[in-house]
Amino acid sequence: MKKFLTVSLMMLLIMSLNAFATETRVMTMGDNNTILLDEANIWQFPSRLNDYPNLAIGEFSYSADNNFGNFGIHWKFGNDNPWILGTYFSTLDAYEPASMFGGSFLDFDLMDNRRMDLLYGRQLGSNDFGFGFSYYHSSMTYDEATLPENLSKESFSFYDFTFGLTEETGLWDIAVNFGMGTWTDEGTDGEPITEPDGFMDIALNGRYFWQQNPNITLVPHLGLGYSKQGVKYNLESTSYEEKGTMLDLGCGMNYTPATNVLAVLDFGFMYNKMKSDNSENIEYTNTNWYFPYFKLGMDADVFKWMDIRFGATSYWTSFTEEDNDGDKFNERYPANDTYLGFGFHWNRLHVDTYTDPELFLKGFNFISGSTLNMNFQISAVYEMM
Repeated sequence: MKKFLTVSLMMLLIMSLNAFATETRVMTMGDNNTILLDEANIWQFPSRLNDYPNLAIGEFSYSADNNFGNFGIHWKFGNDNPWILGTYFSTLDAYEPASMFGGSFLDFDLMDNRRMDLLYGRQLGSNDFGFGFSYYHSSMTYDEATLPENLSKESFSFYDFTFGLTEETGLWDIAVNFGMGTWTDEGTDGEPITEPDGFMDIALNGRYFWQQNPNITLVPHLGLGYSKQGVKYNLESTSYEEKGTMLDLGCGMNYTPATNVLAVLDFGFMYNKMKSDNSENIEYTNTNWYFPYFKLGMDADVFKWMDIRFGATSYWTSFTEEDNDGDKFNERYPANDTYLGFGFHWNRLHVDTYTDPELFLKGFNFISGSTLNMNFQISAVYEMM
């Protein structure tokens, strides 16, 4: 219950929209989507969709059942004042209301529920405007013909909205996200077993590109988030509620020492506090401090058709868990990760990889006799122009 409260949960609170498109490049450069300019920005700042029209994007990873987890196309309409529509469909696992302390609120298994992800962008006045919408829904109803009064019904729905604005020269981005969900969980008598008691996420993100000289651009950024989830257990006449707050404040740097070479560094701190309580007056509070965190990455060309990418992250973590009985647990440690990737370019096709380093240590499988994966994840982008 303690150590699996990782950085990924913190980032989920920054922006509850499920970001999984064209993320391979920014991940292998030290998980630096916030301070880089990339197609992946559209999930955090949907107004950036205006910079990436006429693209077809495919995501491949082992987190999807058939390894082809997501596919989308950016459609451009109009000439004088064009607008962009991004349409995405996914085969990733069902999204469900997971507890911030681990596990799920639901006592039933969800069917696939990722209906669609839509993005819209156009110029609004002198600035670029963007809107993102994700819709999740699945349901099951079982009605015995011989006992019409008996009914079992289970359903889950979640709606996620993001509004973004980008300054006309791309100097700054700001985005507001709001998500809300609900579910139905009825027994064979038609009475609710569990009911939602508040299920919402709200977040604010912003960044500013502050150019110091032709080689260095600083990127200060801010993220705020709040989450609330609650459930009523009608059979036990009890209730449970969780609340989470998040702050992420940092400053990144884009450094271009030579042509076709980009190094990035992000430094900041992150604070996350999660609190749970129930009708029996049992409270838990988890507090995470990442003070500081570092994100380091590089993207450099090797050949005209290939780039090499390295990345690393280090979150200096302080975790505290306590309850209302006075019990307290604390641990401090650095959470470090490294990344290796390649970028391949063949005319209009761009392929980004998140590569297994054992490929270099052991060689290809036909040499080493191993069964290791060549890549953990791949993104493919085709320019339709």
